[in-house]
Amino acid sequence: MINRLKELIIDNKYPIGNYGIEREMLRVDENGVLAFTPHPRGLGSKFENPYITTDFAESQIEVITPAFQDSEKAFNFLNDLYDIVAKEIGKEYLWPQSMPCEIPDDKEIPVAEFGTEKDAIDAKEYREKLLSKYGGKKQLISGIHYNFSFSEELLKGLYADECNEYTYKEFKNKVYLKVARNYLRYRWILIYLLGSSSILHKSFIEEEDCTKCYKEVVKDTFIHEGGISYRNGECGYRNLVDLFPNYDSVGEYVESIEGFIKEKLIESHKELYSQIRLKANDPNKFLESLRQEGIKYLEYRTIDVNPFEKGGISLVDLEFLKVFNLFLLLKDESSYSQWQEEALHNQNHVAKFGKNQVQLKRDGDNISKVQWALEILEEMKGISDKLQLDKENIINIMIERVQEPELTYSYRIEEVVKKAGYINAYMALAKKYKEEANNNVELTETYSKVHQWL
Repeated sequence: MINRLKELIIDNKYPIGNYGIEREMLRVDENGVLAFTPHPRGLGSKFENPYITTDFAESQIEVITPAFQDSEKAFNFLNDLYDIVAKEIGKEYLWPQSMPCEIPDDKEIPVAEFGTEKDAIDAKEYREKLLSKYGGKKQLISGIHYNFSFSEELLKGLYADECNEYTYKEFKNKVYLKVARNYLRYRWILIYLLGSSSILHKSFIEEEDCTKCYKEVVKDTFIHEGGISYRNGECGYRNLVDLFPNYDSVGEYVESIEGFIKEKLIESHKELYSQIRLKANDPNKFLESLRQEGIKYLEYRTIDVNPFEKGGISLVDLEFLKVFNLFLLLKDESSYSQWQEEALHNQNHVAKFGKNQVQLKRDGDNISKVQWALEILEEMKGISDKLQLDKENIINIMIERVQEPELTYSYRIEEVVKKAGYINAYMALAKKYKEEANNNVELTETYSKVHQWL
């Protein structure tokens, strides 16, 4: 397939894909405490604005970019959205980390309000059920959701090589299902490379096993040594029991979700907290739309908020993901039957111990995290070279992160927090980013698109 991709990308100059970003973040006061104020009216209707809304809590803003064929455009749009929000929230700040700021008890966390229409009331009631089932503190864990699809030109070019055994819709589904399965197998490497949530504030910690291995390093600041991502670990925000949907076909995927709902494991498809989601054309009739129309795009849900980036993710990491998508498409799959359980083990292990020299599982056998990661990254360099993507330098940055854990976001932010303390360290970043936003007076294309909704 790679030779056909080379022809389509290099010779025909077809775009590779479409890239969009969703970023969740908490509004806080000047002391780093969760804000209790309503969603600012100047940001428009959270139910209608396609770019700026709320997630679970009234103080949990979510910004959403359109899909672009250029990662840099998505990156710039995301940062512009940050600026718009930062300017509109007055004296408040935007918390620059996946794990929450100083937060109250569950009963005091303000659930998002959407209005008095039936859909708005339903949205609030759904969140109240989540609050009761999972607790409010975990709902405040925020992240980056990366939306990806291959371009129609590229997919149709690949489909032209098929022997008409499948319809185009069936072929497209098969492509995305393979990428989804491989994403689940290899998501552990994204947790290592992009994870940055191994630090907790005292207000998040409760009397439970999840945090008993954390130690206090500065006042009210707790760290799990060797950890990479609390958010992606066993105690992050996930379903109460491990659920493994069937990714063999769209029909079987839908049937497995319907089975989970029938068994009352989840209330709806929205409650399936998988690391990847298949997305449909009509989100309001999700299962029916997915079955009838097929997969529209994929949503990657593994990425922590990068505290060193105003927008929450770096351009280098977005360019890396562009090659990672192609790796997932091209990588042959193994026939190991317990691949989903093994992938979950690797996710948990890296999230909890990733900065250490750990062993992972690959098709039932042990393999060093470093060895496996370097193999993956070398394969990606080969793809970049073959397709003339010019991303070898970016992949070399990732190789250095593998070889030197001190270069990971998790290690770097831990060092900052150990010196300044949890609240002070993150508030210094929040204030820096707000100042940058206030100083940004350039009227970009983003502003003209977003302001009609404000």
